[in-house]
Amino acid sequence: MQRVIRDAQATSEGMSALQAKVALIQKHFPPTVASLFAIPRMGSGDVLEWWTELGGQPTPYADLNEDAQRRLLETYEVRQTSLGQLADELQKRGQPTEADDLRSLLGAPELDKLYSLNGEPLVVRWNLRPPKPIVPPVIPVAPIVPPSRRGWWIAAALLALLLLLLALWLWWFLHREPVVVVPPVAPAAPVVTPAEKPVEKPVEPVPEPVVEPEPKPAPVPEPAPEPVPEPKPVPPPKPAPEPKPVPPPKPVVAAPPPPPPPPPVPTLDNFACRKNAPPAEVPQFVVVLDTSGSMNLNIKSVKADEDWYFGGNDLNKLLDPDRTMRLTAKPSRMDVAKDSLAGMINGLDPKIDTRLITFAGCERTPDRGVFRFGDRPRLINGIRGLAPDDGTPLADSLAHAASTVDGRNNDAVIVMFVDGEDGCGQDVCAVSRRIAREQPRLRVNVVKIGAGGPSRCIAENTGGRVYNSTNAAELANQLKQASKEVSSNTKCN
Repeated sequence: MQRVIRDAQATSEGMSALQAKVALIQKHFPPTVASLFAIPRMGSGDVLEWWTELGGQPTPYADLNEDAQRRLLETYEVRQTSLGQLADELQKRGQPTEADDLRSLLGAPELDKLYSLNGEPLVVRWNLRPPKPIVPPVIPVAPIVPPSRRGWWIAAALLALLLLLLALWLWWFLHREPVVVVPPVAPAAPVVTPAEKPVEKPVEPVPEPVVEPEPKPAPVPEPAPEPVPEPKPVPPPKPAPEPKPVPPPKPVVAAPPPPPPPPPVPTLDNFACRKNAPPAEVPQFVVVLDTSGSMNLNIKSVKADEDWYFGGNDLNKLLDPDRTMRLTAKPSRMDVAKDSLAGMINGLDPKIDTRLITFAGCERTPDRGVFRFGDRPRLINGIRGLAPDDGTPLADSLAHAASTVDGRNNDAVIVMFVDGEDGCGQDVCAVSRRIAREQPRLRVNVVKIGAGGPSRCIAENTGGRVYNSTNAAELANQLKQASKEVSSNTKCN
């Protein structure tokens, strides 16, 4: 953790509320999202300081070039979209206070408070905007013009005329005969107050998050073959010498033993590591979790149920409410996947780091970051807060997961929790064949959630396995062996 700036102009008022918002974000998001807002702390001399857990040199937005500024703003928009989705989810769960706290952080960045740390956006002095000064209204004062002497005789004449009229009116009033006039009583007209029309607040559209795909590692060039030396010329055979007396036969010497066979190529079945293995032998581990809309269906639903439910005809759901209720009953496929994945993560060796990749429609496969052993409770809590929606980019998620590991000089394992085929028009079998050719030490296991039909070619082409289950208890037992296989080559030292 490092300090970014000291803010001598700010006060400690409301700092606990700011720290509570930071804690709320860290509870539900990985470090890539949670580190968007700097952490306020009181420093020496009661001066407010802003800190961050990101590493690197903080660079103000104004000091970046145009390309770096554009990429930084795009990443900022992606982080803002994630916060907005979490606020909506908390609102649905009946937590409006937490949802409002997150919505208060949404909005365009103030560029003078925006920094870049290794390409990641960081906002300081957020929610500390000074109130606008209140300017009292200016009331115009009419100038006082003093009366001139010329107008005194006019005023006196008018006053005398007024007194004469008043005397005449009094005389007439005392000598007139009284007349009683009864006015007709008219019904009082009702006072109609126009109803105020409620002012509807415009709903701001939520911008689509733009996530730039991570660059794939450059392929390792194959070593150039060593030059083969030219064969030496064979001298012409010498004439056969005269036969000599035959010596007695020598004793027969046994042939040397054959060389030992080469060590086997590591697979998931022989994933036990060698003694005194260097730290680089610790395998890399990636989890791909299907968060498409079909994961909301019941765990026992089949492919025909998916076609009926997502067929685009909402009238089916109204005509057959019993089937709709059965397909949306608990436990859902997502519930089983979350419970099984949590058990698998808890069973990994402490030396194994876990990277999580999810779905967000056919255009994006969000990378939630890498979680170490101490971050596993936060990783599991974040998984339990995911909500399924949209399509199934199976091939793109597999390609993105493979690009985050080595698979050539180091062992790597990918476990995909999916419930169906690729729904975005991509060939996942072709992607798995390319992975097997370019990353021979990468194995992909496929966890089949429910009665769907994910492509078996993913596991077959990469030497992995396919696990089938329709309930969390059965799947947890099957994944125990997979956890041991991933963790086995970290326990030899």
